[in-house]
Amino acid sequence: MVWRRIFGRGQAPTPPPAQHHRAEAEVADGARTATHGGAVPLPSRARPGQPAGAERERRRTELLRRRDAVLYDIEQGELALSPDNPWQERIDLLTESLATVAADRKALDAATARPTHPLPPAPVESIVVAAGDQAEVTFRIGGEVFRFAEEIDWDNRGGMVVRGDLRHEAGDAAAIVPPDTPPDLRGALADHLAGSLAVFAIDLRDRALAGDPPPVAVTLADLARPDPEVGGWRDWHGNNPVRSEREHRRQQLRAEADHLETERTAEAEQRHTLADRLPIARRRLADIDDDLAALDG
Repeated sequence: MVWRRIFGRGQAPTPPPAQHHRAEAEVADGARTATHGGAVPLPSRARPGQPAGAERERRRTELLRRRDAVLYDIEQGELALSPDNPWQERIDLLTESLATVAADRKALDAATARPTHPLPPAPVESIVVAAGDQAEVTFRIGGEVFRFAEEIDWDNRGGMVVRGDLRHEAGDAAAIVPPDTPPDLRGALADHLAGSLAVFAIDLRDRALAGDPPPVAVTLADLARPDPEVGGWRDWHGNNPVRSEREHRRQQLRAEADHLETERTAEAEQRHTLADRLPIARRRLADIDDDLAALDG
């Protein structure tokens, strides 16, 4: 129209907005640009869905790492299924150890009683208990006088510590071993009497502190009663070191058998688990190999 030519005269034509900017093209391996009027660069020929170079290498590294782990699982599974495998070897060794422990337990149960010897009913006389800050106990058996006293032990503030055992101050246990005791038992009986006399003295002190009367008609035989079941002698409280020793050994063997049985079960379960996982590991290896082939294809 004429009015457009008149009013538009002297003005430069305004180019299209697209001509004021550089054309840009994003490609997979980096951004390339084209100036106005130039040809737009074509993208690289990467396959659809294929990762870029750095991402591809990261995935390959991860797949190879997983492949090594799966190969180890396959190796362990095949080893577990082989006739000669370390799990079965350990199971066999543990089974032999269990048989040895079982034999020891059987021998302990069948152990005969140790030798013992009865003592005469010689009276325990002249029992005196001084229950004070430092308790003292004395008594006589035959011509031998025994004396036990507490050891004074003070704390940092000057107060007495809780009462403990008594200290043997006088009397020889070997002197009251009966003359008719077999020579091979005299030493063992003297050791037993020494321990039982200390137990008896502590009982006398504790009774006095509690306000209880002392025992009556106590004899030497009460301090060393023969134990016909396992042998040896029982002390004033009825405890027998021989019986305690055998029970402790019995508990040790029981605990050892339980431990060996637990180890053998664990070995068998591990072997069974590795064998069961073998088909799964093989399928995982095939999947990883397929992923690697697709990544490099």
